[in-house]
Amino acid sequence: MPVRQCTDPSPYDSRTSETDPLVAGKASRRYSVSINQWALIARVALLAILITGVIFASVFPISSCNDHLNPDDRDRIRKEWDVERRHHQEEAVKRSDIEHRWRVEDDERIHLREQWMRETEEHERSLRETIRRETQEKGARRAQWATEIKDHERNLNEAIRRENQEKEARRAQWATEEVEQHNRDIEERQRREKEEHQRLNIHWTDPESHTCTTYGTREYTGRLANIPEDYDRRVEACMAIPIQIHGVGYKANWCEDHGPSNMIGHWKVDQHEPECTSYWSSYEDLGCVSQGSGQRRIEHYLENIPSGGDQREFCATTPASFRGMHFMGAQFCFQKHHFGGMYGQWVIDDESCN
Repeated sequence: MPVRQCTDPSPYDSRTSETDPLVAGKASRRYSVSINQWALIARVALLAILITGVIFASVFPISSCNDHLNPDDRDRIRKEWDVERRHHQEEAVKRSDIEHRWRVEDDERIHLREQWMRETEEHERSLRETIRRETQEKGARRAQWATEIKDHERNLNEAIRRENQEKEARRAQWATEEVEQHNRDIEERQRREKEEHQRLNIHWTDPESHTCTTYGTREYTGRLANIPEDYDRRVEACMAIPIQIHGVGYKANWCEDHGPSNMIGHWKVDQHEPECTSYWSSYEDLGCVSQGSGQRRIEHYLENIPSGGDQREFCATTPASFRGMHFMGAQFCFQKHHFGGMYGQWVIDDESCN
């Protein structure tokens, strides 16, 4: 009978783990085998085992071996298991610590990320609030500035207006005072001149009427008498001393100085001169100036032109009234014939000519 050969347990390998399987998985076959082939393989394997057993029994003598139930072996195995268990526990503790640190770090990262998000949201909210407040403050300041500018402009305009009013009032006062003073000076000078003229007995002589110059106006001349040879204000006396014409006093319109004994004054008298009064007659409507012009032409004939008078002057100064309108003279003056008299024309607006 062959004797079983026993060997010591395989030494402990720290690379193995309790979680490693005791039986290795079978390799997958790449080719399928039939039943007859399996039977043949089994018989060959059994024969090989028997031959190996006989050879092994003949070569190795029967001897005792370490039994696994030996207390020493069990203690040794138990110690190895204890070492392996402690090592495993240490590894487990390390893994647990690492996992715990990872979880703590993950929690810290999550907390930090949440804190960052809260800070970001708070910063954005604070920034939006700051921008909103700044915008409101800018709008308020801008509105305040606009109000202040309007108030300043209004106050400035009011100050300028008051200043201008004060200036105008002062200017008017100065002008009034100046005019009053000037008038007083003139009155005083005229008074002195009048007294002087009366003292010297300077007066007008030889008044003479001349031809009519314009409508209702006649020219008169006169000579100033009793002017002393050394009197140097002859022209002033000529312009200041009035002459009586038709019972009305008139001052000369201009003077001609031909020496102390030949100072001539000229007057244009436009009152109480019926012989200088011309008038219009023969009213004639000449129709529209042109179709669509909106204007009509009216014509009159000038009557009672004084002998020697300038016909065009009388045409331009003789008043006319027609169609509810009044004119100081004709707009256009002309003679139709050489001895045909003077005609005047007016161009007036008339809607019927549109």
